[in-house]
Amino acid sequence: MVSIIQFEEGNLAGFHVQHYIDESGLRAIVHEMEKKACAHEKVYLYFEFISFGDWDSVQSFFDTLKMKFHSWNKIARYVIVTDKDWVKKQSRLANFLTPHFEVMAFGLADKEKALDWLRLPIPEKAEEGVSVLEAMPRHVVGLATLSGLSAGDYQTINQLLDKQAIQSSNLRLYLEVLQPNGATPEAMWEDLKHRVQYYSDLSKVAIAGHEEWLQRSGVQPPGDNVKFFKLDERDTAIDWLR
Repeated sequence: MVSIIQFEEGNLAGFHVQHYIDESGLRAIVHEMEKKACAHEKVYLYFEFISFGDWDSVQSFFDTLKMKFHSWNKIARYVIVTDKDWVKKQSRLANFLTPHFEVMAFGLADKEKALDWLRLPIPEKAEEGVSVLEAMPRHVVGLATLSGLSAGDYQTINQLLDKQAIQSSNLRLYLEVLQPNGATPEAMWEDLKHRVQYYSDLSKVAIAGHEEWLQRSGVQPPGDNVKFFKLDERDTAIDWLR
């Protein structure tokens, strides 16, 4: 069951989730987030999970939300408040959605601290094109992009693979694309093939994105070593890369 929490700040979207989220509840969350994103340059999110199951249930919810909501570049930071003890495992939070913005979790007794943190000013920093996804298998380089890949991003990818090649000759790449900025899956794959210096050494490449983006060009994976996955199939993609 989902209810909207109203805050004074117009760019702060709040949600109280208790026991479960059905399709109508998910639509309500996405609608509220899209409304805030249309009206504001940056949006802050507050999620309160009460009696909602375990960590995997929360992660599954955010994986689904990632597919439904398309304005992640507008999110500045978000906070999770819960009555569950997995709140203590904050180190896992950095990887479950995207590393491009800050996320923190607090216990139910610390709601005010959570809101105080959420309202802190965001320090000025350069926009990131590509960010490293942690908690990947040892031989997999995991990356996420919010806005497509620039020349500088490809340089970063090459540096990461260069470092990885020292540790293992079995190189594999996972790339999660939230907003491709017009590039089709086929174009992105062609760019990877020609601009990643270690491409011929990659034994497997997994590219994940929104389903409608993957279907845009009708491209089929160019070989057994390249596969496309929907955003909620990250675990399946990583299992394939192992």
